[in-house]
Amino acid sequence: MTPFDDLRHITLFDEPMAEHTSIGVGGRVSYLVEPRDWDELQIVYRRAEQTGLRLRVLGRGCNTVVADGPHRWIVLSTRRLNTLRRHGRSLEAGAGFDLARLVAHAGSLGLAGFEPLAGIPGSVGGAVAMNAGGRYGSIAEHLVGAVVAFPGQAPRWMGARELGLGYRSSNLIDGKPFLFTAAFELDSSPPRVLQERRQSIIAEKHASQPMNARSAGCVFKNPKGTSAGYLIDQAGLKGFSVGGAVVSHKHANFILNSGEATADEIFRLIEIVRERVEQQSGIRLELEVEVWTDDEKMNDKMTNDESRTRKPEPLTPNTEHRTPNTDSNTNTRTRTRGNPDGRA
Repeated sequence: MTPFDDLRHITLFDEPMAEHTSIGVGGRVSYLVEPRDWDELQIVYRRAEQTGLRLRVLGRGCNTVVADGPHRWIVLSTRRLNTLRRHGRSLEAGAGFDLARLVAHAGSLGLAGFEPLAGIPGSVGGAVAMNAGGRYGSIAEHLVGAVVAFPGQAPRWMGARELGLGYRSSNLIDGKPFLFTAAFELDSSPPRVLQERRQSIIAEKHASQPMNARSAGCVFKNPKGTSAGYLIDQAGLKGFSVGGAVVSHKHANFILNSGEATADEIFRLIEIVRERVEQQSGIRLELEVEVWTDDEKMNDKMTNDESRTRKPEPLTPNTEHRTPNTDSNTNTRTRTRGNPDGRA
């Protein structure tokens, strides 16, 4: 017997997280549950409390690097919480609604404001939690508020200001409180104009970013007054690799899975990039991707909790390895699924 035997229709057992992240790494988790409504969501929270297992909230896994497993976790996937309602120029989307689909659908309705999000993968919940955006704007600019809940509490409305959205941050990190739906107020514009704008932004991204490669998006936040990609490039790290993890030749702030990378290799590459950039520029880069690990020492390293004053260790000659340009490759390796009976 397991705590989720009665929820087999929405549960995957012993599930590899490599199947659920865009970068394609991550060990197996005990349970991955996909609630379809508020009642099932509350059941998942109660089971987590009853079992004492760590609960993690997953959107589309597009900015998440999960440690090599196994992990005694309950992963709550928002994928099936994908409702969408329209009220005039307002849209209310469920946490699991696909962001790219929302951007395109709003444009087809003549609702303007989401165009800066074109080409950004993920879910609505994840996009709000990290205030997703780019050079032309962020999701915060049209966010009115959200229906949220803390574990064991009834849902309530939080306005945009209360959600505390900043540069790639908010008060919603780690799923506390949990975002159930988000509401947006948009402008009006001809659908054709919006489509052209979206296509232009997507074409611009394809020209400068490895859009078709396996990655978790931008690895580091941009420091004030400069960009992480520029600093990494100036440190001579394009093409630098550790195992199957490689710094993109096209955009240095992307780390790619060139085929068979492990999370450990990605973490090691992140540390090397940070150290080299700090040696070169004196700036210590802050992570933008979300790291999931139970290793507290690794978590401290990844989240900048280690001392900022230590002198970076010099890199040894045998650390460095460069790979050919793999930015246009996609990782199509086959993985073993979890318990096939876990999904309806």
